Amino acid sequence: MKCIAGTTVQGKRRTKSYKVHKVEQVPKEEWVRVENTHEAIIDKEIFEKAQELSKRDTKVSQKTKELSVWAGFLRCSDCKRAMNKKSSTNKSGSKYEYYICSTYRKKSNNLCTKHSIKVENLEKAVIKAINFHIDLLIDTEEIVKQINSVGVAISRPQIIDNMIIEKQNEISQISNFKRTLYEDWKNEDITREEYLEYKQKYENDIEKLKRNIEKLENEKQKYENQSISSNEWIEKFKEKKGITELSRDIMMELIDCIYVKENGDIKIKFKFEDEFKRCLEYIQNNKITLEKQVVNL
Repeated sequence: MKCIAGTTVQGKRRTKSYKVHKVEQVPKEEWVRVENTHEAIIDKEIFEKAQELSKRDTKVSQKTKELSVWAGFLRCSDCKRAMNKKSSTNKSGSKYEYYICSTYRKKSNNLCTKHSIKVENLEKAVIKAINFHIDLLIDTEEIVKQINSVGVAISRPQIIDNMIIEKQNEISQISNFKRTLYEDWKNEDITREEYLEYKQKYENDIEKLKRNIEKLENEKQKYENQSISSNEWIEKFKEKKGITELSRDIMMELIDCIYVKENGDIKIKFKFEDEFKRCLEYIQNNKITLEKQVVNL
């Protein structure tokens, strides 16, 4: 089955068995996807944005018939449910809009609290947070560039390889212990109960080490597929540096979700957080190398 973004997706359904011809749905994570099998009908980035939009709560205002900048982004920090938009009038007669927890408003004030925040305050806080985050990313990118320019930066996959070798050596050592157990039992150096107890322990230790190796290999694959020298995602943020007002496009480009706390503070989950954490980890791993370079300048 072809996709309009140029990706072939197969294996969405399967027959239960050759005897039972009932067709069942296959979990999405088990689908087979092959990139760039045909010419895309639309740009992949546009397609992904459309897919993300379809997953968000994007109800249009009944009054203005317009889609709010905040639609699908705001969540209560406690119950994690969506925030509802309300309007009110202050003592001076001026109208203002604010958001309130939908659980508190629609279900019960015993299940959650208001978590209310004025739209005006929300917008100021988000703009400030975005610009601060962009500055932080620019600084991080600059440090990564300095590390790369040294020319002897530690390879994360290499570090993982060393960890895998250590785990494999441990398995070999434990396997040797396990092999000598039988002889110890036959020579009556240990009892049968001790033999079975140690045997089980060694097998458990080996299985645990194998699971650790598998996790390390998955982590290594992730780093190999994503070059640390390529930070194109940062460019998406840098393009928005110095913004003074928000738009729906900016929100879609930079933010996954905004959590509103009871005291009116907010916590923003930015996009590409995994990549950002990877950059920070890369910097930490190469901190000594960079410090030596600075001293020698």
